[in-house]
Amino acid sequence: MAAHRFPITEAQIDLLVRAFYARIRKDETLGPVFLRAVGTSDEAWQHHEAKIASFWRNALGIDRSFEGNPMMKHLANQEIVPEQFPIWLALFRDTANDVLPPEAAAGISDLADRIGRSLSMGLVQFRNPETGMPNFRDAL
Repeated sequence: MAAHRFPITEAQIDLLVRAFYARIRKDETLGPVFLRAVGTSDEAWQHHEAKIASFWRNALGIDRSFEGNPMMKHLANQEIVPEQFPIWLALFRDTANDVLPPEAAAGISDLADRIGRSLSMGLVQFRNPETGMPNFRDAL
């Protein structure tokens, strides 16, 4: 993946992730899903936010230390459905616009839109429509 083409710092990514998840936890649709997946303790949220900040630094070509497979993680959680991605993306874009300079907000929001579309399409493509369970054989 090519490195990002807009100015953004690791500190700005950390700020964005913290602010975004503060909003997620308050959202009536996404909050309960994330609380069940992440947990309710401050320690659990700090760990999750650090992992997601690492994901974004990796996606932007700043730091390649992220380990994980977002598609498999989303597929494995049956509470995550494609209809949630527009809510997720709107919250992300609003948060980016509130905490980042305009060029960084636009750049990372555009990348989030592409990633969100890919994850949403993956959920549709790889979940078994009869059971709603992941069809990992076809996902690999």
